[in-house]
Amino acid sequence: MFRPEAPGEHIERHVEAVIEELVAELDHWSRTDPVPEGADDRAYVQAFSDARENSDRDQVTLLHAAVARPHLAEALIQRNRRMDREDLDPGHPAGVIGVIVRLAMDGLWVSDILDATRFDEAQRRRIIGILTGLTHLTDERLEGLLAEVVPGEQPD
Repeated sequence: MFRPEAPGEHIERHVEAVIEELVAELDHWSRTDPVPEGADDRAYVQAFSDARENSDRDQVTLLHAAVARPHLAEALIQRNRRMDREDLDPGHPAGVIGVIVRLAMDGLWVSDILDATRFDEAQRRRIIGILTGLTHLTDERLEGLLAEVVPGEQPD
C-alpha cells in the first residue's frame, strides 16, 4: 500500500482518514436504521462483517493501527467507549448484548484478516444473521433465555 520510503506522517494521516471515514459510515448506518434500539450494533456488524468484501478499506491497516498505534484509531475507540457506556448502563433497554455482539464482530473481523477461508459463504451468512438478530434482544429477554439454558444460575 505504501512505498517503503513513504513518510511516517503520510501513513498516519492515511490511517486516521480511514478510521474517520469508518466512523462516519457507522454513524450514517446507525442513523438510517429504522429500529433505533441496537442500531449502533447493527451498523458495527455491517461495517466489520466481511473484511474480504471491504476492498475500499485497508483492513490490515486498521488492524495495525489498533495494535501498534491506537492513538490513530481514537475516533473509533471513543465511539466504542460511548456504546459500551450506554450498553452497560442498567437503564439501557438493549444493554450488554451490544457489547457481546461487537466483541464477536471484532473476533470475526480479525479471523477474516488472518484466514479468509475459515468460513464458507453459508456459514458466514448464518453467523452474521445470528449476530444481527441478537441486536434486537433486550437484556431482559436475554436473561430469560439464559435462565432457560442454565437453570438455577442468574447473570450478574
